[in-house]
Amino acid sequence: MLAYDAAVNASDFVIDPRESGFVRLDVAAMFGNRNRVVLEIGSGKGRFLISGAIEHPDVNYIGVEKSLHYHRVIRDRVIKRGLTNVRLINHDAFLVLRDMLPDGSIDEIHIYFPDPWPRKREQKRRIIRAEALGEMRRVLVPGGSGIFVTDHRDYYEAAAPVIEQFFPSERRVPGVGDPPRTNYEAKYREEGRPIFEVRFVRAGGGG
Repeated sequence: MLAYDAAVNASDFVIDPRESGFVRLDVAAMFGNRNRVVLEIGSGKGRFLISGAIEHPDVNYIGVEKSLHYHRVIRDRVIKRGLTNVRLINHDAFLVLRDMLPDGSIDEIHIYFPDPWPRKREQKRRIIRAEALGEMRRVLVPGGSGIFVTDHRDYYEAAAPVIEQFFPSERRVPGVGDPPRTNYEAKYREEGRPIFEVRFVRAGGGG
């Protein structure tokens, strides 16, 4: 089934927990199929989400973006392109993970350039923290994968060991052969800013 529909409306793909409440989603029913599901935490202007949904119409994409401005930018881009394999949630990603996503419902988690919250008193708000990683492990299918990318060295050095407590992981630096996945990444690479990456996998069986 093609992932395009010229008559797509926001009500078809925007999920608002402020209206519906924080209830567990039936992901297969929400998309009308049992295709693979990719979750992006912090979708920004939607570069990864939109390009992925266009290139892979047989994959379902959920984008969680806390900024109302960026959420609206992505919403309008989805409508303009008539994409039917995208769902958007404008809320705090940890609450979405904890209260809305069922066990073993996500095949991939992508986290690109999240807010580093550099001040000591703010660091408990980082998405890469123990309670959030526990929820990521719960919602990933066995063998499901994730990726965390940042340009903030201190955040990376603090986050990588925490990720490794929950998942088999690999630390890496994107090379010239790795295409930029977000607008931030394209900009930062042009500036010569170093990019840091952790890829992780949920071990098969058990959690």
